[in-house]
Amino acid sequence: MRKILIGLTIIILIVVGFLVYVYANLDSIVKTTIEEAGTRVTQVEVTVDAVKIETTQNRAEIKGLKIGNPAGFYSEQAFSLGDIAVVVDGSSLTEPVLHVEKVTIDAPSIIYEVGDNTSNIATIQRNVESFISRVSGPAGENATKDAKEINADQNGTRVVIDHVYIKNGSVAISASFLGGKKLSTSLPDVHLTDIGRDSNGATPAQVAEKILSAMNGAVIKSVSQLNMDGLMQGVGDFSKSLTAPLGTLGLPGSKAGSGGADDGSSLKSGADAVGNAMKGLLGGKSE
Repeated sequence: MRKILIGLTIIILIVVGFLVYVYANLDSIVKTTIEEAGTRVTQVEVTVDAVKIETTQNRAEIKGLKIGNPAGFYSEQAFSLGDIAVVVDGSSLTEPVLHVEKVTIDAPSIIYEVGDNTSNIATIQRNVESFISRVSGPAGENATKDAKEINADQNGTRVVIDHVYIKNGSVAISASFLGGKKLSTSLPDVHLTDIGRDSNGATPAQVAEKILSAMNGAVIKSVSQLNMDGLMQGVGDFSKSLTAPLGTLGLPGSKAGSGGADDGSSLKSGADAVGNAMKGLLGGKSE
């Protein structure tokens, strides 16, 4: 009997010690989880500067969350999401579906980089959609399942989010051949409601897809209104870096790569063509 009591005591001490460790290191555990899960879902590097969990107030703060770029894009990152605040309904912490009252993303900074007939933002969004497709199966498959079944199948918590606010954001547009030149503008505020409410809750990947899709729409709206000619101004200052790409692309008026001399007009013609192509890609008017 004494041996049994000793064994139970050891088990209890191990469990208590584990809980104390988790509580003491909760911030770092959540930080690591966000980075690992975010990288897996988006297929680009996700990093977080710091996480602060206030358990008594059911509130969390995430600072310096950055989403990197897919292969083939060269700006420092796609997203820098500033400060993120999350408020949770404490009564739902033990329920199959976690109820999040509010998520606020304050001062996100986005770099929209144009690539070959696509952009870094669109590529990341497709990565997330692909991940969801792999783990969720056919569309609508979960509609008849309850939250516990879905959690068991997908090994994760599902959430319902009342409100997501994205505010005070900015967006810059760039392209790899522009040598770091950017054109910036403000990002429209975004307000999303009732994420996951009609589908037994949403997985974290589905939440990410909803938010990225909304941000992508806001980005497109902003950059399509930019004066793309302004982005191309001063292009002659780095004509040497542009000549080869324009020749490779075979743009109208470019003599690079063909052995002919470039009298300056070919570079301007190439720059105009690139500017018009970018306008068309972004949904703006292409002349």
